[in-house]
Amino acid sequence: MPKYDAFGREIGEDSLSGLGGGATEPVAAESQPQPQRPAIAIPQRPPRQRRRRRGLGFLVLFVLLIFVTPLVIGAIAIFNTVDHATKVVRGGIKDGLQVGPAPTAKPAAAPRGVRGRSLVRRANFAAALAKMRGSELKLTHLRLAPERIDAQLLTRGGRLRDLQIQPGGALKRFGSDSGPGFDTTSTIPFARLDPGAPQRLARRGAAKLHVPVSTLQYLVPTLFSGKVTWAAYFKHARYVVGDAAGRYQRSYP
Repeated sequence: MPKYDAFGREIGEDSLSGLGGGATEPVAAESQPQPQRPAIAIPQRPPRQRRRRRGLGFLVLFVLLIFVTPLVIGAIAIFNTVDHATKVVRGGIKDGLQVGPAPTAKPAAAPRGVRGRSLVRRANFAAALAKMRGSELKLTHLRLAPERIDAQLLTRGGRLRDLQIQPGGALKRFGSDSGPGFDTTSTIPFARLDPGAPQRLARRGAAKLHVPVSTLQYLVPTLFSGKVTWAAYFKHARYVVGDAAGRYQRSYP
């Protein structure tokens, strides 16, 4: 026979079965595996670390810009300067190798006729006579050309001296005086030479010969029978003769 407890329930009967759940259901529920929730790993302050790293990177970059940039700019400037100097030096050396000898100054054109620097011109011939004149010198020969004067003088001691005067008054002496013993009877006194006679005869003679006065080559004074005469020679072996004052007398041929 079944046994009953004090409450009239059969011993061994599930008193909760009538309520829609048995005593074994909670146990069964507990014995079944419960669903696992995904574990979420919370990083420990990652935003702060990234911000710190970014800030450190900006700081390093800023320092580099401050200290390294001037060095780079200076290096570039030095390189450009050295490169420019090198090009200049190379160009100068190249130009120096290519440039030939410096052209020499062209000598001034020799004067012609009776104008400008011509020694036949009255003022220029007068200055030349003053250079040659001396108390111990006498004139033996004189060749007067527009570009130079060739003269031979006789000293008191009977020695010959050769001189040349160029435009501008430069006087040159050729060698030393000769030995003594030359006669003084054929000399021409400087006082007998008219400074204006050569210019006057050159102009008048060119007109008589119908040639330009620029074709004049030279003039020569001579002393004959105590009288001074001048002869003016032009190109093509033509010449004229005048008196001591340079007045025209005749022409040849």
